[in-house]
Amino acid sequence: MTAKMKLRSQLHLLTGFMAGFVLAFVLLLYVYDVSRMTPCWSSTSTRSMATTAGFVDEPQPRVLCMVLTCPENVQSLARSVYETWGRRCSRLIFASSEDYEPLGVVQVVEPAGGGYEDLWNKTREGFRHVWQHYAGDYDWFLKADDDTYVVMENLQHLLRGFDPDTPVFFGYKMSRYNVSYMSGGASYILSREALHRFATQAYESEVICPQPKKMGIEDFYMGICLQNVGVHFVDSTQALDGDTKPKFMPLDLENYMSDGNYTIPDWLRLMSLSSVETGLGCCSNYSVAFHYASRERMFLYEFLIYHLKVFDSNQISESRHRSRLSLSDLARRFPLEDNSHIKDLLQMSEKPNNF
Repeated sequence: MTAKMKLRSQLHLLTGFMAGFVLAFVLLLYVYDVSRMTPCWSSTSTRSMATTAGFVDEPQPRVLCMVLTCPENVQSLARSVYETWGRRCSRLIFASSEDYEPLGVVQVVEPAGGGYEDLWNKTREGFRHVWQHYAGDYDWFLKADDDTYVVMENLQHLLRGFDPDTPVFFGYKMSRYNVSYMSGGASYILSREALHRFATQAYESEVICPQPKKMGIEDFYMGICLQNVGVHFVDSTQALDGDTKPKFMPLDLENYMSDGNYTIPDWLRLMSLSSVETGLGCCSNYSVAFHYASRERMFLYEFLIYHLKVFDSNQISESRHRSRLSLSDLARRFPLEDNSHIKDLLQMSEKPNNF
């Protein structure tokens, strides 16, 4: 009886040991498998997801585009902006001396005060209008002329590295009388805070900001006003890491394509803070704006940037695997021309009459 009990105890002990071993092994596998997965509440997971979400869900900078125009340009240059790059602005308005509702043209100066000689007044009043109606709705405020073409995606890329609630002024930096400013023809951008300071501090003060006057130097005056209210000037050549090429062009792009100096006027070289280069290396691959664009040139930019495609021979597509046309297919789709009407070539004059 005692021997049987001893054997039973040994069996129980062995069974318990084996069960414990199996249970420990299963638990070890479970713990190992769990350790390979990141719990949804772990700090690493949260940080990673937040970073990813911050990148993917980061909103596009909201850019209001204020384009200066005049009544005689509304149906040509202003309409060209409206039909091309202006569609990519968060909001597009035209500042002029007459209203024209179909294109969003608003009158900001008197009917007789919309010419080139009143450019400073139009700019000044245009920004005042924008401040009064849209200041809280947008992050950045672009000023452009109606003969400027803007690549909005490149502008938004440039702006992502800056906070619109800091006083920032972007553009092609120049200097006149030892005073820095941004080229008006190449377009420039004010942050929300820069616009706030212009409208609430500079606009009313003739001590720190020039008042309206004939032939006022619009971009130079704006530079003075913004400097006097503590706005930081950001030269676009320094705004992207590793890219020191100009991104706002005061001239037509064609002027930069020549290898000769004769296409670049002396005044631009004299006033530019960065070197002016020509040829294919003239400008940033992420250029933002080009000045002196005719209606035809705007549509040329539009086609080349947004419609023209360069076929990638390394890209796998159906077009790479399509069958070559057989002779019968060729004859069916592209039959031989009927040349029965062609006269004796020896009797034909060297220059046809309709040339």
